Amino acid sequence: MSTGSGTGELDFTRGDLLPNEPDETEPSDQHQIPIDSKIRFIEAVTESSLLHVAVTGSNPPPGYAAKTEYWSRRGPLKTSTIILESIGFANRSGSAGYPKEFHDWLAGASVLATAQEASTQQWIQGVHQPESPNSALYWAVDPDAPSTRRIGLLFELGSAGELLNVVWYKTKQPTGGLIFQKTPSKLTFTLVVVGELKRPSTDPHDIDAQSTWYHYRGEMRSA
Repeated sequence: MSTGSGTGELDFTRGDLLPNEPDETEPSDQHQIPIDSKIRFIEAVTESSLLHVAVTGSNPPPGYAAKTEYWSRRGPLKTSTIILESIGFANRSGSAGYPKEFHDWLAGASVLATAQEASTQQWIQGVHQPESPNSALYWAVDPDAPSTRRIGLLFELGSAGELLNVVWYKTKQPTGGLIFQKTPSKLTFTLVVVGELKRPSTDPHDIDAQSTWYHYRGEMRSA
């Protein structure tokens, strides 16, 4: 997940036509979720955990790789509304309690790992076609420009609902690979559906048909 540092809180309702807004100045540094941090995705109604994510820096706990995101699936992902929450570790990297806290955050579920850093060139214009029909696309306001832009988050899911990979969408190719300039403390994602039957969509143009979309797909592996 390509994100920047900092905190904020966003919880917006989608508008119809979004007004134009000048582009923000984006940082040139290259990192994703702030290192030595953790986030979780919860189900909006029940507040049950769906995903735990932990990120290492240059000093990872024993048994973990440096500058790597670890994604632990806690429950079924295909729900109508999910909330991203950014949480800091209670123990600092390198401290005595850090390895146990890191391990406990991921324990009890299947874990996938992916590289933390992403370049601008890895954000590709166009739509990613997931191989699994069980995949689910969610939209949220873009924390970099909440009044004018949207982002997308596609979970590629297997036949049993297991997490295979994650694809991020943005309407502007990020400098330095950043999906967020500032990581929000809370961000609501809503399932993208189309038509009277409200069928799930995996096309970001169903989020915003007028925008050019860029996507980033990391390569997840079993941890």
